[in-house]
Amino acid sequence: MRMNKGNENKITSFEVLSEMIKNATLSKKERERLKRELELAATGGQGTIWLKSWDDYEKIAIKLNGDLLSPGGASARVGISRARVHQLENEGKIRVYRIKTDKFDFTEEEIREVYKMVPFWARPFLNFKQPKVDSCVFVDMPSLENYMKSQGRKEKG
Repeated sequence: MRMNKGNENKITSFEVLSEMIKNATLSKKERERLKRELELAATGGQGTIWLKSWDDYEKIAIKLNGDLLSPGGASARVGISRARVHQLENEGKIRVYRIKTDKFDFTEEEIREVYKMVPFWARPFLNFKQPKVDSCVFVDMPSLENYMKSQGRKEKG
């Protein structure tokens, strides 16, 4: 099993699942199908648009009037599971923007300063931990809401 560069002790879920598929007693056709699906999921899916920079993100955010949410926020807004949001992304039924996050331009101290500006009563509802260093995911809410309408479902609310 291949290890990550720089993290010799860590194995990614992609590698674990690839190894399981390789060792499973499946037909060749089924094994190839699962391998294709896994590779597609690792790249974000058919509905994924990879952004090259935070400047690109800002352009998208302005174009969509800031109507971008995390998968969890998007799922809560329309009343479906977060897993379903990712499934719709993989199937290309909604647009999702992703940006690689090797490093962040803010420190934990800066996060604490922003947290202090939030009203005291709202603080328990916020979670200011840094995202994992991998990629940030932003769901294009107009595309998700249009999909939900096409399925006869209205926005929760």
